[in-house]
Amino acid sequence: IGLLAGLVKYVWFTQRAALTDRDTVLIGAFENTTGDSVFDETLLTALKAALDQSPFLDIVPDQRVRETLRSMGRSEDERLTKDVSREVCERLSLKAMMEGSIAALGSSYVLRLEATDCQTGEALAREQAEASNQAQVLKELGSLVSRLRTTLGESLKSIRDFDVPLEQA
Repeated sequence: IGLLAGLVKYVWFTQRAALTDRDTVLIGAFENTTGDSVFDETLLTALKAALDQSPFLDIVPDQRVRETLRSMGRSEDERLTKDVSREVCERLSLKAMMEGSIAALGSSYVLRLEATDCQTGEALAREQAEASNQAQVLKELGSLVSRLRTTLGESLKSIRDFDVPLEQA
């Protein structure tokens, strides 16, 4: 009975990981609905920097995304919306794509990150946080990325070893 319980526990916890260390991920759009232009490219750059720290996640290089957009008959500088990101993701036969958003909530900011299965469109992981002011946005984004990495299957040891705060990265 103990062996059977151990086997069930092992299978349950190993199947919960949304990604493996062999999966490649596309970083898609980071939607800014705050009206504050300081967030336009900054948060996408910060998200990429945070995810690049992970030895678990293999991120599609920007050059490969531009090449794929060209092969799709689109401008290589085209902004990655949710639909365009999914199309690129499917074209590259990737497992998942990540997207984010920031919205104003009074004087606070609500940040959201989501990893989506490219084939089905289903969410693999979602995280959300609130930053009390503009100065806290990067700190909260870093925390969100760490939690998302855990949810996607990266080990806690790996996250501890490869998680430089975004302000330093």
